[in-house]
Amino acid sequence: MKNKRLCIISFLIFVLLAGCSKKEIKVPLEDVGMVDSMAFDYIDENQMRLTVAIPQYSPDAEKDTQTFSITTDLVSSGIVEIEKQSDKKIVFNQLRVVLVNEDFARKGNVRKIVQHLYRNAEVGNKVLIAVVKDNAEAILKGDYPDKPSINFYLNNLLEPSINTAFNPNTNIHDFMYSITNPVVDTVLPYVEKRGEKLEIKGVAIFKGNHMHELIKPEEALVIQALSGQKNLAPLHLDLNAGHGEEKVMIDLIESSVKKESNKNMESPKLTIFLKIKGTLSEYKGERESHLFTVESISDLEKDVNKQLEQDISEFLARLNKTEVDPAGLSEEFRMYHHGKWTSKKTRELIRKLDVKVHVETSIISTGTLK
Repeated sequence: MKNKRLCIISFLIFVLLAGCSKKEIKVPLEDVGMVDSMAFDYIDENQMRLTVAIPQYSPDAEKDTQTFSITTDLVSSGIVEIEKQSDKKIVFNQLRVVLVNEDFARKGNVRKIVQHLYRNAEVGNKVLIAVVKDNAEAILKGDYPDKPSINFYLNNLLEPSINTAFNPNTNIHDFMYSITNPVVDTVLPYVEKRGEKLEIKGVAIFKGNHMHELIKPEEALVIQALSGQKNLAPLHLDLNAGHGEEKVMIDLIESSVKKESNKNMESPKLTIFLKIKGTLSEYKGERESHLFTVESISDLEKDVNKQLEQDISEFLARLNKTEVDPAGLSEEFRMYHHGKWTSKKTRELIRKLDVKVHVETSIISTGTLK
């Protein structure tokens, strides 16, 4: 009797499972729109302009990328409207790049849309983010004759590179980590469209949820170095060491940094020891004919040290005045603090922070001198 009941129960479970499997609807590949890039433009406090770019793989397609734009108040409702226009099921499994225009970033809206994407199981953590000057929709809809598609163009442009002087932590996972971390401020690459070309023209520094300041790519190199990144982009320096106009390019840089704080929240002081080692790939100035001895290279290293110490100190003083901390310097005080650390404490500390910078440069070889 027990065996009979067991057989009946097993049969019913099998029937129910079979019924469930029939409900699964498989969408044909040609009916799926795989979003590769998204763009968000600020309209007002209640609305935004959402644009998506979908690669077209059909040989009969007139363009390699199809774009759709909609004005919406929510990302989800905007996607529903775009699906109505495209007659395809919109999916985000292949999403690689998210662009936001500068107004959108300065209004503090980036975190909201990144959170929405971060919670979407279809979206991967390595989706790259960038701030765009003027109009992000125009970037996705622009013509780039020498590029295979806007999707590959953007991905290759924003992919972290040793020759690109901006902090590589620009994917949505790292964005969410930094935007919720009270001891570091978020940075994103800043892209500008010039004719038929896109360029990374700087780095956007956030203060909390809002884009606060735009810095030069070479200044972002300082943030990389102070954050502990070991391999840096090429370093260009204009020396003011009493030898006329001198320009120096140091390549293949390896760096290490050590920070020591006085652990005093009321009168915070921080000493930074930065070591860099690299190749003098190019030099222009009156010392060109002398840079072939150990003594002359040593003198140049000392001048590079002084110039870097001055440039880094001035850059940090400017950031401290605006109470932003993209390099996470406040961590050197938080680790000794008892109790909860907040963004407010970071702002207060950075405003009062006295920083001393010591640089030790090692030029291991020389390249082109002119």
